[in-house]
Amino acid sequence: MRAAEIGLLLPEIYRTNLDEGGPLAALLEIMSALHGSLEAAIADPPTLIDPRRAPDRLVSTLAGWVGLARYLDRPDDQSADRPFPGDLRELAALGAELGRRRGSAATLVRFLETATGVPGFAVEEDARQPFHFRVTLPGAAAHRRDLVLSIIHGEKPAFATFDLVAQGEAPNKTEEED
Repeated sequence: MRAAEIGLLLPEIYRTNLDEGGPLAALLEIMSALHGSLEAAIADPPTLIDPRRAPDRLVSTLAGWVGLARYLDRPDDQSADRPFPGDLRELAALGAELGRRRGSAATLVRFLETATGVPGFAVEEDARQPFHFRVTLPGAAAHRRDLVLSIIHGEKPAFATFDLVAQGEAPNKTEEED
């Protein structure tokens, strides 16, 4: 709304005092500016709830809505300002789908690759050891090992155990993570 339109909504006694440059006119200009940003925001509601189109300041809120809040505030992560070096927008957009398919190897790989921005994760099950799997950590994601461990612990089935192995490392030199 423009200041003139807001002025028309005022009682007549106030409208008679709408002098150009007066305090009431200045207040109406401020109100107009505040309404302008709100009107722009509600003009396209999907923009507010689509992580791929939302303003930057809303993306972490949207990520929290789809269950990613536990990964956003990590006091032990001092390596970057952003909790995910990958695409948080894409991760938030995939959050509901990842939640529905949670517990599968393909979902864990997709989550890790999107969160870190590094392709090449692999999950292998060991037929000789039930409910145990091995995650291969690509070399480019080695510096994000703490984040990777946090995601694996948060997304794996509760009854499962795993090994995290750096790419190129011999399988018998695994580090048990549980």
